[in-house]
Amino acid sequence: MPWRHYLYQAMSGELGAPIDLPAFSWKVGVSDSSLATCKDKDAGDYESDGLTVPWTEIPGADYARKRLNVATGRRGVVSLWRDVTMPPAMLGRPIVGGVIGVRNDTAQDTSFAVQSPLSVLESRYLVREGRYAAGPNHTSPDVIRFDGMSYRGIASEIGYLCTQAKPGGYMPVDWSYRGERGSRARAYEAWDIQNLSCRKLFDNLSNVLEGPDMQFRPYLTDDGTHVRYRFVAGSDAEQYLGQHVIHQLAYHPAGGTIGELTVDHLAPVMRVYSSGTGQDKAQKCAFAQDLSLVERSNDPWPLVEMTYSDSDTDTYDVLLAHARSVLKANGRPLMQIKGVVHADDADDMGNPLLPLGSYWPGELFDLHISGYAPLPDGTYRTRLMEMSGDESDRVELVFDVMEDPSV
Repeated sequence: MPWRHYLYQAMSGELGAPIDLPAFSWKVGVSDSSLATCKDKDAGDYESDGLTVPWTEIPGADYARKRLNVATGRRGVVSLWRDVTMPPAMLGRPIVGGVIGVRNDTAQDTSFAVQSPLSVLESRYLVREGRYAAGPNHTSPDVIRFDGMSYRGIASEIGYLCTQAKPGGYMPVDWSYRGERGSRARAYEAWDIQNLSCRKLFDNLSNVLEGPDMQFRPYLTDDGTHVRYRFVAGSDAEQYLGQHVIHQLAYHPAGGTIGELTVDHLAPVMRVYSSGTGQDKAQKCAFAQDLSLVERSNDPWPLVEMTYSDSDTDTYDVLLAHARSVLKANGRPLMQIKGVVHADDADDMGNPLLPLGSYWPGELFDLHISGYAPLPDGTYRTRLMEMSGDESDRVELVFDVMEDPSV
């Protein structure tokens, strides 16, 4: 099989023994990929679910060693994809991986989920060592400020402070944009600790108007002994993840490189009512609207309204930015294309056409579609938002919402 799986040390990323996973599922995303919940995009996440492994397949000379090799929080699993062009010595390209989460054991097997770096960061908090409950009367007056930086620069500093700067907090993550300058500013107060989860702060930065895509991409070190995660994010000038090549996929009834197309459609939203901190009459509120589709003279659209709640936001400008961001994302007729590709598909020379690891969510695709009843023939440029699969070569792709040309 082209899939290979290895255990690794959660803190260092050092690869351990191979592990056989006869059945598994995986998913890699850069943003919320569901039309029904098209509110926030959040930072990019991925997961590997439902892993059940017989004890006989867990590496280890005895049961004590086997239990250690799948210790919750201390060990991880990384899944790599090998294509036919790779030399025998190359383990493959890491596609998905993370730390072993909650584990359930029976006498015959053990079951666990794999937590991505972003999931692990949900339980890390942005507070400096020795500064919490260190003020007068055990208060926490410390403030962490970032001024004149880019959004991804702020995110990288937050990530560093929540990992390498904490005792026992090291994670094999490259915080790629530390110190990057820009025009953004953020301040985080230690007393507000319940809202300072690293994951939550990443989601907040990503969801703000013109906030960047964020993602953790696994890779092997040059010597092939460690797995690490590269933190990648869009810039302030270009919020989407950059790339040098626009990937090409084609569909037509007789074949092509993508099949099983489906299209979801969604009506536009014209108003967003946004609420923040506070209660009752003192609650902070913001409002965004665009009535151009309602007021047009020819076949106007019926009014659609929605609400947005962020109980952690106490600043009107930030709350308004969130409302405008939601309206911008939902304020026109939308559609979303989904399809299936096969990672083992090859050209006439036997070279793989779409090997895993050659494309990632957040990157641009041109979908050349012809002879498909739900859509006019043409080329549809869109971003890949999510890819998922199982132990086979079948890969399900979910593309970004785009304006619906059929209405």
